[in-house]
Amino acid sequence: MKSCWLIKFVFLFLIPFSVCQRINDGIIFHYNNTYKYNVPYTIEVSKNTEFIMEFGGDVEAYDTPARVTVASDFANRTYPLFITARQQKGVFSWQLPMLVQTPDTLEQFTNISRTLCPHNNIFSEDQDTCVNGNRIRVYCGPLIQITNLNTPIVHLTSSSPDPIKVTIVVQTVENFYIKMNTVVNMTSTPSQPKYYFYPFDQGPNKVVDLDSQSIKKKFICNKELDTNEKVTLDRYMLRRNLRADYGWLSKPKSVIVMIESDDDICAVVSIQNFSCPVFDNERDILYDGYYLTMTRRGGITLTQDTFPLGFYIVFIVKTSDDDCTGSVASNDTLPKMAQYFGWEDNVSVDTNDGRVKRFSFKIIQTISYQEYFIAAGAALGFFLSFYVLFVVAVLCQRYRPRDRQERLIAPPGPREGGDARVRRRRAVNDSSGGSARAARQPGDGSSSSDTDTDLSAADRHVDLQGKLCVANLSRCRPRVLSARSRLYLWNVLTVAVFYTLPVIQLVVTYQRLLNQSGNQDLCYFNFLCAHPLLALSDFNHVYSNLGYVLLGTLFVAQVWRRQRAHERRTQQQKELGIPQHFGLLYAMGIALVSEGLLSAAYHVCPNSMNFQFDTSFMYVTSVLCMVRLYQARHADVNARAHATFGVLALIIFIGLVGVLNANFYFWVAFTGLHLVTCLVMTFQIYYLGRFRLGGDVVWRAARSLSARPLAAVTPARAGRCVLLLLANLANWALAAYGLSQHSRDFASHLLLVLMSNLFLYTLFYIVMKLLHRETIAWYSWVFIALTYSVWFGSSYFYLDLNTNWALSPAQSRQSNRVCSLLQLYDSHDAWHFLSATAMFFSFNMYLTIDDNLRDTPRTDIMVF
Repeated sequence: MKSCWLIKFVFLFLIPFSVCQRINDGIIFHYNNTYKYNVPYTIEVSKNTEFIMEFGGDVEAYDTPARVTVASDFANRTYPLFITARQQKGVFSWQLPMLVQTPDTLEQFTNISRTLCPHNNIFSEDQDTCVNGNRIRVYCGPLIQITNLNTPIVHLTSSSPDPIKVTIVVQTVENFYIKMNTVVNMTSTPSQPKYYFYPFDQGPNKVVDLDSQSIKKKFICNKELDTNEKVTLDRYMLRRNLRADYGWLSKPKSVIVMIESDDDICAVVSIQNFSCPVFDNERDILYDGYYLTMTRRGGITLTQDTFPLGFYIVFIVKTSDDDCTGSVASNDTLPKMAQYFGWEDNVSVDTNDGRVKRFSFKIIQTISYQEYFIAAGAALGFFLSFYVLFVVAVLCQRYRPRDRQERLIAPPGPREGGDARVRRRRAVNDSSGGSARAARQPGDGSSSSDTDTDLSAADRHVDLQGKLCVANLSRCRPRVLSARSRLYLWNVLTVAVFYTLPVIQLVVTYQRLLNQSGNQDLCYFNFLCAHPLLALSDFNHVYSNLGYVLLGTLFVAQVWRRQRAHERRTQQQKELGIPQHFGLLYAMGIALVSEGLLSAAYHVCPNSMNFQFDTSFMYVTSVLCMVRLYQARHADVNARAHATFGVLALIIFIGLVGVLNANFYFWVAFTGLHLVTCLVMTFQIYYLGRFRLGGDVVWRAARSLSARPLAAVTPARAGRCVLLLLANLANWALAAYGLSQHSRDFASHLLLVLMSNLFLYTLFYIVMKLLHRETIAWYSWVFIALTYSVWFGSSYFYLDLNTNWALSPAQSRQSNRVCSLLQLYDSHDAWHFLSATAMFFSFNMYLTIDDNLRDTPRTDIMVF
C-alpha cells in the first residue's frame, strides 16, 4: 500500500502531466502542451537542453493556419539554432541565423517567421484533409493524445555548448482568407515571408463565410451536426445552387490579383495550388505554380480552370535587388566620355529603412465570356464596316451614268508638240526593244530578258538641262514594268511564308514554356489587362491585330478591282497618266496582312528576343510605300525588287544587332550610317535620280565652287531644296535624339526613322504636286486627312506604354494598367486598331493620289 502511495506521489507532484523531462546521455527534453497563442515565450536552448512546445488556442483559431516566429541574437553560424514545426500531416524546419548568399555578400537574419500550411483547410472538399484524433509518442516517452484540432508542435534544438536565449511566439494569420474587392495591407522581410489563400467559392456579397465553410467541412468529414448547423448548411447550399443557375456566358471564370507597393525593394510573388506544402523561399517557388518579380506594381490573371478551389498568394522579399533591376538597363561598354556627359543607365534603389517591404493587394473579378464576345464582336464589326463601305462604293460606281464611264474613250487630244513627243518616245521604244523582243519567247512576261532589260543608250539620252517629264522615265515596255512589279509580290509572299512559320513555332514553344515553368517574367504582358482564353495567356493583345489582316485583305481586293478596270482600257488610254505597278500594290497589302500575323505571334509572349517579329513587316511596309511614291514618277529608274529586299534584309540585320547589343559604339555607327544615307538620298531626289556618286564628285564640286561661287551655291530648284532641307533637319534631330538616349529599344527607334521619313516623303510628294499645279481628287484629300489625323491620334496610344521590354520584368510591371476599352482592351490594343486603320487609309491615299492624272499625257506630267 505504501508503495502505491509513493508511486502516486511521484506522478502527481514530481512529474506533472503538463511537463516531462527525460535525461538521455546528458540531454534534457522539455515537453509542454500548455503554451498559448499570441503569447511570447523566452527559453534557453543548448546541446544539453531541447524544447518540444505544443501550442493550443481557441477553437476558432484552428480555422486559420498558425504562424511561428522565432528570434535569437545569440545563435551563430558555428552553432545555429534548429527549429522544427510539426503538424498532423506536415513537418517544416529551418535554422537561425538564416544565411542567404547574395551576389555581393552573405546576408544573415536572426528573426524568422513561417506560416504553417493549413492541412485542414476548411475550403477543402477532400476527406483526406479531415483531422482525426490519434496518439503519437514524443521524446519524453508517454503517448500524447492529439485532439481533432490541428495543434502545432515546435521542436527547438542546438549544438551550442552555451545556452542560447530564444524568443518564440505562435499567432494566427489575420485575413488569411481573402475576400474579393477587399484591400489587404501587410509587410514582409526576406526572413519573414507571408502567404494568404483566395477561395473561388465566395459567399453572398463576395464575403468569405467561415462559419458556413466550417460546418460544410464537418459535414464532409462525416461529423455530427446539431440543428442550427444543419439549418446553416441548408441555407449555404441553397445560395450556392442559386449562384450556379446563372448561365456560363455571364459567369466570370478568372480573377486578377493586383499588387501595389510604395518602395523599390525587389520581391517575388508566387501563386500556388490548393495543396501542402506551400513553398515560401526563393529556391522552392521555382517548382510549383506561377511566380513573378515586382517592385512597385504587380499583377496576374488566374483562371478557375487552373485553380478549381482557390490558390495561395505567397510574398517573398528578395535579399538583393539584382533580379528586379539587374544589368539589363546598364551599359558596361559605355565609354568614359559618354559617362562624363551623363549618358548612364544605372538604376539604384534606396532602402534606408532596411528590407521591410510594404504590400497592398486586392483581388477583383474579370469579365465574363459574354463580355468577351461583346468586345470581340465590336472590334470585328468595326473592321467589317470597311467591307460594307467598299461594297457600297462598288455599287455606286457600277450604276453611275454611262457618259462618265465612256468619257475616257475619246480624251481630248494633246498638243501637237505633245503628240510629237509621244510619237518620238514610241519610236525610240520600238527601235531599242527590237533585239530584246527577238530574243524573248512570245507571251513570256516573266522571263529574265523582260525583268532585266534596262534602258539602252538611246533611252538614256535625255535632255538633262530641260524639264524632265514622266514620259522620259517610262520608256520600258508595259509588260517589262508589269513583270518587275510582280516580283515585289512574289518576293514579299516568299519572305512572309518563310518568316512567319518559324515565328509561330517559336512563340508556341514560348507559350508552352510559360505554362510549364510558371515563370511570368518570360513574357512582358500588361498583367492587369491580359485576359486568357483557351491556350493563350493574353488573348486580347493577340486578337486586336485582326484589323491588319482584314484591312490588308480588303486593300488587295481594291487593287485587284482597279487592275481589272485598267485592263479594260484601250492601249491608247493605258499610255496616259502615271504608269501602273499593281504588283507593288499587291505586295503592300500582303505586307499589311503579314504584319498582323507577326504582331499577333509576338504578343503570344512579348519580350526582347522576339520584338523584331512585331516590327519587321513594319519596316517592309514603310519601304514599300516609299518605293511606291518614287516609282510613280521614275518607272524606268526605280529600284528592282531584289535590290529593295536586299536593303530590307540589311535594315532587319541592323535591327537585330541593335536588339542584341545596342551599346554606345553601335549607336555612333548607326547614326553615321543614317546621316550618310540621308545625304545620298537628298542628292538623288534633288537631281531627279540622275545623281551618281563617283570619285570625281568632290573635284567637280570644288571646281564649280571656285569658278562660279554664287551660282554653285544657289539652288536651281528652290522649292525642292527647301523641302529637302527641312527633311534633313528632321533626320538630324532624330539622329541626335537616338544618340543621346541610346535606349535598348533600338527597334522602335529604327521604326521611328523609317516611318518619319515616309511621312516626310509623302508630304514632299503632295507639296510638289501642288507646286506643279496638279489637282488631287476630293476622295484623295479625304484619305490624306484621315491618314494624318488617325496616325497622329494613334501615336498617343503608342507612346502610352503599358509594358517596356527594354527594362527588367519587375520595372516593366510598374507601367501595367487595367483595361480601359470595353473592359477587354488597353491602350496598346487601341494602337493596334488605329494603326491598322491609318495604314489602310495610307494605302488608299497612295492608290488614288494621282487619279486626276489618268487622262493626262505623260509628257505633261513632271518628274519630282
